[in-house]
Amino acid sequence: MTDSAISQKPEHGKLKKVNASTFEYTAKAKYKGSDTFAVKATGQGPKASGTSVITVHATIK
Repeated sequence: MTDSAISQKPEHGKLKKVNASTFEYTAKAKYKGSDTFAVKATGQGPKASGTSVITVHATIK
């Protein structure tokens, strides 16, 4: 992966980019339920490059 970014922020917490391949999600204090966020990842393969959007559906208990 050569680059990444937050594509959709979570509604019930914070999403922090640590480095190109690592993000840290923290739910709001005492929140329980579902949350969704998305990150955009760009990479270079042996024959081509591309970008993907990865959506995470989390359940906070």
